[in-house]
Amino acid sequence: MSLRARLAISFAAFAATAVLVVAITGHMTTGRALRVEIDRTLDGYSERLENPDGAFLTALCGIRDTGAETHAGPIPELPGSRVQCINSEGVRVQSAISGALPLSRVDRQLARSGGDSIFSTVSTDEGAYRLLTVAVPGGGAVQLARSLAEVDHALDALRLRSLIIGFFVIVAGGVIGWLTAVFITRPLASLTSTAEQIAQTGDLTTAIRAQGDDEVGRLATAFGVMISALSQSRREQQQLGQDAGHELRTPLTSLRANIDTLARHPNLDTATRSRVVEDLDSEARELTALTEELLNLVTDQHDSEAAQSCDLSEILERAVERASRRSDHQYLLVAEPFLMEAREGRLLRAVGNLLENAAKFSPDGSVIDIRESGGVITVRDHGVGFIPSDIPSVFRRFYRSDSARALPGSGLGLAIVAQVAAEYGGAVSAENAEDGGAILTLMLTGKSQTGVVRNDAVKGK
Repeated sequence: MSLRARLAISFAAFAATAVLVVAITGHMTTGRALRVEIDRTLDGYSERLENPDGAFLTALCGIRDTGAETHAGPIPELPGSRVQCINSEGVRVQSAISGALPLSRVDRQLARSGGDSIFSTVSTDEGAYRLLTVAVPGGGAVQLARSLAEVDHALDALRLRSLIIGFFVIVAGGVIGWLTAVFITRPLASLTSTAEQIAQTGDLTTAIRAQGDDEVGRLATAFGVMISALSQSRREQQQLGQDAGHELRTPLTSLRANIDTLARHPNLDTATRSRVVEDLDSEARELTALTEELLNLVTDQHDSEAAQSCDLSEILERAVERASRRSDHQYLLVAEPFLMEAREGRLLRAVGNLLENAAKFSPDGSVIDIRESGGVITVRDHGVGFIPSDIPSVFRRFYRSDSARALPGSGLGLAIVAQVAAEYGGAVSAENAEDGGAILTLMLTGKSQTGVVRNDAVKGK
């Protein structure tokens, strides 16, 4: 069942419940009010029985001072009424004009002994009556009754009106519910149609129109952001695949060529065979490094490590210790505490890539300067520096300058640094130092703890 149908049914059910409650309450209240009015009328006539002259009692029952019994009749000025008189012995006095009313044991006792008036509802051959039994002075009692036919007729008419009105109210509730559902679900229907179109065509460029700032509008906005993220991820995957295919093609081609050479010329001289084997080893190492960098680039981005508060200066110290064990360079670290929410492993890899890049292009045994202040990390080497035309491209994936192609590497290390910077709202830059060497800068965002500076001694083998 559709959401619109459920909403329409819900509105109709609510309207039906409201109509039922109102109808039952109105029926009970009206019936009670009409019966109270009848009781008030009968009570008013019963007060006239207490008149000292006894004229009203004589008019109703024909009772004279001698106690003779003549006849009993209705109240002349009260249509639908009936009167029944009971003598002091508890025996009814009934005329042909007025049919007999039920006479209970309590009524007989009231006629014999007197007491307070009694209201009751009784049934006769002519229908239900509201009955008031009143004791009269000198013994006996008078029963004043009025038909409830008018009350029943009024209640029947009220039920009919309630039924008709209720029917239209329920129909109107259903229609209003349907129209409301159409108005509410129109954005959802549009969003669903767009989602189905995207699922069928795979086109992530389809525009998501978000209207309003309510829950539906927020859902459309979130869906649009998700589609944009998926589209960006797809573009990055496609670009990564193209770049990786291009970079893998060169070492694989060289490997196939060298293997083919060994297969075609089994009697190569020792020197030539050694050069071919060295070339195979070099290409295999480059292929291994490229594969590892690709895995790092992909898996680090979707790492399940949770972000936590960490001190950037401590991460830099760990990275320097690791780098000093892997090379014969000297590392000079000057850093101040800087707290930020980050994944330590991801951040450590980015800083390590900066140090590895600096070591690659620095002379053996030279000093690499690392400075950090306010979340800005600068790594300066003392190598030949960048060719100015290469500076805009050094953070691109798989980019390797002509001077770097002879060196080991995949061209992904600095791309990972740029990716980490983007994840934490930072930026990267590259420049040449005035007195030689290159400077790479990684800017991150977080909370600085000023006043404390960490100045580590030169580290190296």
